[in-house]
Amino acid sequence: MSHSNIATVIASYGQRGILLHDGQELRYIRKGRQLRPVCGDRVRWEASGTPDEVLVTAIQERENQLQRPDTRGKTETLAANLATLAIVIAAEPKPDFYIADRFICAAELMGASPLVVWNKADLAANDPDALSAYESLAYPVIRTSATHGNGIAELEALLSDGFGMLVGQSGVGKSSLINCLIADADIATGELSQATGEGRHTTTASMAHRLRSGGMLIDSPGIRDFAPVVNESAEIQNGFREVVAAAENCRFANCSHLREPGCAVRDAVDSGDITERRYESYRRMCNLSAQLADKLKPG
Repeated sequence: MSHSNIATVIASYGQRGILLHDGQELRYIRKGRQLRPVCGDRVRWEASGTPDEVLVTAIQERENQLQRPDTRGKTETLAANLATLAIVIAAEPKPDFYIADRFICAAELMGASPLVVWNKADLAANDPDALSAYESLAYPVIRTSATHGNGIAELEALLSDGFGMLVGQSGVGKSSLINCLIADADIATGELSQATGEGRHTTTASMAHRLRSGGMLIDSPGIRDFAPVVNESAEIQNGFREVVAAAENCRFANCSHLREPGCAVRDAVDSGDITERRYESYRRMCNLSAQLADKLKPG
């Protein structure tokens, strides 16, 4: 019987990657095409017969996983066993708060702590209203500048427990933030595309870096679009704290908060207790999840 061990995936690219085992890094190749470990996974490995590479044979049960539908209508897993999901938005390129809301929703549904990072804060004359809306919902909002080092220590402190992951649009400065957080990360940084105003992807594989505070921080390729994977649209409301709170007073227990009479959520929007932008984000996600559910149906 071959000797096997348990280790953590800290880099994943195609069939290969890197494990962390007892403080040592091991290069691995996965056993079979159906086995697809991602950063944060705990995996079982054994000797491969090659001196500089081990064989990953199984993935341990995940506490949670960040997933999205891919272009083929399948589910793609981006990372696993996350304690914190840090959603990076910035003054440049133009921030898409609807995508930020989707990441926050995903974090809520998977049981990870959402953290909003307003990067390149020095380029904005004023904070956008969306930031105060997040703060009113008790989401931590960190204002950072990779150029000047502002907010980096505060960000690192909030990423000190377990695995965290930076997500967001391309060009928001995730790689620059990691270079500030980790002196030897040396991640390539990209200029914004002059043609589109969107960032060029500077990370082609997911990789975790050890923080001085003890946490592990996962960097990932820039994501121009994202939607959480849900089994049914009704789950979406559990990713919106203000919707959950207001829904307790809806007339119908199965209210979708879209068109039913006696909906306390829509009343809260009318009264200003829920912002119109956040409600519009909820409505869009309900519609999007219904469309994605059709694509993800087997057959």
